[in-house]
Amino acid sequence: MIVPLDKRPRSGPYSGINARSAKRFLTEQFRMANIGAAESDALELVMAVTEFSLTDMALRGTEFLTPEQFDQIKAYADRRIGGEPVDAILGWREFYGRKFQISADVLSPRGDTETLIESCLSALEGKTAPHILDMGTGSGAILATLLAEIKDATGIASDISDAALAVAHSNCEALGVSSRVKFIQSDWYENVHGQYDLIVSNPPYITSDAMRNLETEVVAYDPPLALHGGQDGLDPYRLILSGYAPFLKKGGAIWVEIGFDQAEAVTALFAENGLSNINCVQDLGGNNRCIGAVRPLS
Repeated sequence: MIVPLDKRPRSGPYSGINARSAKRFLTEQFRMANIGAAESDALELVMAVTEFSLTDMALRGTEFLTPEQFDQIKAYADRRIGGEPVDAILGWREFYGRKFQISADVLSPRGDTETLIESCLSALEGKTAPHILDMGTGSGAILATLLAEIKDATGIASDISDAALAVAHSNCEALGVSSRVKFIQSDWYENVHGQYDLIVSNPPYITSDAMRNLETEVVAYDPPLALHGGQDGLDPYRLILSGYAPFLKKGGAIWVEIGFDQAEAVTALFAENGLSNINCVQDLGGNNRCIGAVRPLS
């Protein structure tokens, strides 16, 4: 029988709670609450509170929790069981090996978006001091990652939300790339100037019908502005692809993330707007995840 946390002593050997047993305990609680990623969520919360790495969990996992750690883990567990995602609880999410601050004003970066990063890096390979436009930057995870990976790159982070831009600025500062970024409040191309080697975006792409059926964790903790792409989910792609001409250099590339079922429709939009070498890339789950193309040289 599992003894609830609030019925146990808060620390010491009589509590029976060390880092490893806390992880096991939370995993069981989360499974009982029908949380899909029960074990990984439990591990992430325990590691965050104890400040343990995976190696620490292996070597020091039998260390008993302090009273403060005990209380914090219990509070986090209650919030997770109440439906709050781990990243919202912690206020950050790991993306491409780096930590990014998040808030209620930005979409939390997902692992699937790392496919977009890889595609952009390939598109910029061999270019000297590439200039990048990241539209709908949100947390800034995409642009900050690209600038961290390409040391001579510069970029524009644009978003309609000033609150999102503040989060993006904080993340760029934390990664040491803010001196190479200009932050612009803009409704897509409205306030954008200059020309770019790459235009990238993870735009809102969820349809109106799908918005009504989203999981509570998404609806409650991700901003609708970053999710809803119009009736058919394609409005942002139409805006991006119909308006790129003054801003994308000849030979430059556009890359966008897409929903798993949007490859055919978005590919058609790329073709209709005069882009060539259209390429659709799948994520690790085998789903169509991003599409890119090149502006012809002539």
